[in-house]
Amino acid sequence: MGRAFLKPALVAVATALVAVTAAVVPGPSEVDAAAPPAPPAPPASTVFHPVVREPAAKTGPYAAEYTVYRPADLDTLHGRLPVVVFGNGACRHISNDELLTLETLLAAHGFVVVAVGGFDEPALTENGSPQPGVITDAITWAERENDRRGSALRNKLDPRRIGVAGHSCGGLEALVAGADPRVKSVLSLDSGFFADGTLGYGRENLRKLHTPVLFADGGPNDVAYANSGENYDLVTVPAVRATNPAAGHTGFVYGQRDGNPDPSVREEAVRVLVAWFDFTLNGNRTARGYFLGAGCGLCATPGWTVTSKNF
Repeated sequence: MGRAFLKPALVAVATALVAVTAAVVPGPSEVDAAAPPAPPAPPASTVFHPVVREPAAKTGPYAAEYTVYRPADLDTLHGRLPVVVFGNGACRHISNDELLTLETLLAAHGFVVVAVGGFDEPALTENGSPQPGVITDAITWAERENDRRGSALRNKLDPRRIGVAGHSCGGLEALVAGADPRVKSVLSLDSGFFADGTLGYGRENLRKLHTPVLFADGGPNDVAYANSGENYDLVTVPAVRATNPAAGHTGFVYGQRDGNPDPSVREEAVRVLVAWFDFTLNGNRTARGYFLGAGCGLCATPGWTVTSKNF
């Protein structure tokens, strides 16, 4: 059985989340040429859904077990939902407690999040090696679940709108998985390929990216800072780099600013995640403006530096 979290519980988890939410973009349809154009979809910062966290059905021999975070009442949503697959820091493939808050809040904004790691696994401090198959297998799981009879997600997912993301070592997995033609957007959180191919994957993988990519890092105190910037410089696809030097390597995940507890920096990170996937998966123009243009919303957020190219 899933666990339903109502809005007050989520706000308590995130401690004062700024209201950000995802709108669901309906699929293409026949439109009467004489009819007035439909109003633009609201940005992913206007609606907040109760969320269910539940184990992913075991429908195949996947590289990992998965946990699903999704809006609780799917029947109230119009159209199919975009999917975001999330990989863990330290390439933890068993437990997924690290990103629980980010993944819950992303789902609250209208995304279905498939997280690497089992639903009932305790919090573990395992350290693994990159296995991009845990990301691509999660995409396969979502495709099958969308077609599976008896699934709560049957015909609720949009396989044309799939994003991949990951923190630290999980970001490497997401960057490698970004070569998969099913992927439409990539987000690297405190991550990037090493110049010498440390961890088994080199920067030649950047040439395989075919979608927009966002590199978000926590500044010079983030161990991934150099990789994040150098990877951004090397990619030839549309790309954004967003840096907040107060976050370090884990501040976005655990809500720490300059090493001290401060949930507001995690709220800012959630806004980045939601706006990025709302822009790149939903095509929302307001979300696009959060990253691009002289008056971009993130550019005006104190502490953040934003650059972009190839759009």
